[in-house]
Amino acid sequence: MAPFIETLRKGGPAFTVEDIDSGFLIHLVEGRESGFNEIARLVMDNAGPDYSAFPRSDGRGGYDCVHVILHER
Repeated sequence: MAPFIETLRKGGPAFTVEDIDSGFLIHLVEGRESGFNEIARLVMDNAGPDYSAFPRSDGRGGYDCVHVILHER
């Protein structure tokens, strides 16, 4: 697994991680919208051969969750 994904799976101050069968979800920590949106964009910008990323809008121009699907290698 790519180092970026390994680090992301540990969570952070702006997001929590929920493991699911296809990969994992990163969820917004309330009150940390700005930091979460930065992480969400970084996750989407780095998607490629290791994973796909599907964000969910918060309805206010940002995100509240990103579904990360890991690719089999």
